Amino acid sequence: MVKNSEKSSGLKIGIVGGAIAGCSAAIELTRAGHDVTVFERTRGELKGRGAGIGTPISMLNALIERDLLDSDFPYFGLADMPFVGRTAADDRLGHTAWVLPVSLALLNWGDLYRNLRKRVPDEIYHQGINVVGAGMYDANTAELQLDDGDVQGFDLVIFADGYQSFGRRLLCPDADIQYRGYVLWRGVLDEKELDDTTPLETNISRLTYKGLSGHLVLYFVPGHDGSVTRGERLVNWAAYIPVTAEELPNFLIDRDGRQRPGSIPPGGMRLEEENRLKKLMRDHLPTYYADIISASQGTFAQAIYTINPPAYYKGRMCLMGDAGALAQPFTGSGVFKGVHNAIDMATTLQDYDNNVGLALRQWEADQIKTGHHLVILGEQMEQAFIWNPIDFSQMDEKSTADWWHEAVTFPEEFSYAAGEGE
Repeated sequence: MVKNSEKSSGLKIGIVGGAIAGCSAAIELTRAGHDVTVFERTRGELKGRGAGIGTPISMLNALIERDLLDSDFPYFGLADMPFVGRTAADDRLGHTAWVLPVSLALLNWGDLYRNLRKRVPDEIYHQGINVVGAGMYDANTAELQLDDGDVQGFDLVIFADGYQSFGRRLLCPDADIQYRGYVLWRGVLDEKELDDTTPLETNISRLTYKGLSGHLVLYFVPGHDGSVTRGERLVNWAAYIPVTAEELPNFLIDRDGRQRPGSIPPGGMRLEEENRLKKLMRDHLPTYYADIISASQGTFAQAIYTINPPAYYKGRMCLMGDAGALAQPFTGSGVFKGVHNAIDMATTLQDYDNNVGLALRQWEADQIKTGHHLVILGEQMEQAFIWNPIDFSQMDEKSTADWWHEAVTFPEEFSYAAGEGE
């Protein structure tokens, strides 16, 4: 056991997980004067697969002002979210039932990660190190056991290790993630593959499948290396597909015959399954959007889970990002909740003069409240878009607007994004 060092100011803090939440915590806590060490089990740069994220422009501007992101951070600002359904009268583009006014920044997960990562000093960010054990050494010291046998002690340990969190299993052993009955099938397509970009230029489109549960969202995100130049952008699309719990294990078998635990990486989906889903889209979507999906190669998928843990800390160990509450992707529950968790942690520690016990109690109360709100919002949007969707092809502007305001009634301030992970 290597005990925590005596420090005249600041805390010795270990962070398990070096993606969005972990990097955000490292930045905020290092700037606050704490001695931070990050353990990331993956070697090399984490990859975002070209996946897109939507968040309110006000949120993005706040992160820029806080110097978590560059002032020239690449994104597309949009104000329209049309709800579209396939019709016989317009099989190519479909019928727009209503356009929801929004103020969204559409960005690339990889750009967000790289902006955060470069703000974390290399000397505190340790890759290729797996945490295999954790516990309390004494009332004020948490220890982490590493896969090389080393044991290190900290004043505070933060688990930012994702939805299958090792830390959550330790802190809340009776809490388990719940499968929601559907997967998010995703892909990206280079803009140069499109003959016509007009339908995607100014909006983030949501479409129902004619006669089926689930829905699709499409929008432009910055291309490779953050390019926002026309012709170099990426079309990001995400299709919600119902898959029963009984069907899920077979769905998650990749093209090499391996059983995947919760997601299939790009290029890993069995061709017969990918082709089946592409045919499903051709049969139930306007052809313009179905053609984008058909042309996308190396698609990938993730099973959708939720959890609302009863606690966020135990002793001197706590949960952050998807290791804590995990809501449906519509809410932006992972990426931007993780950033807020980190900001709140740094602020609360400062407010309580680095008294970890008092700070964790207050911080936990705030995170439980936010997690509860996000889960309620996610359930509302899940019912509206997945299980009880209306047929946009048959709706007019007033009836669609009335449906939306009745279906999603929770305050908008609890939605961090148009759909993190979408």
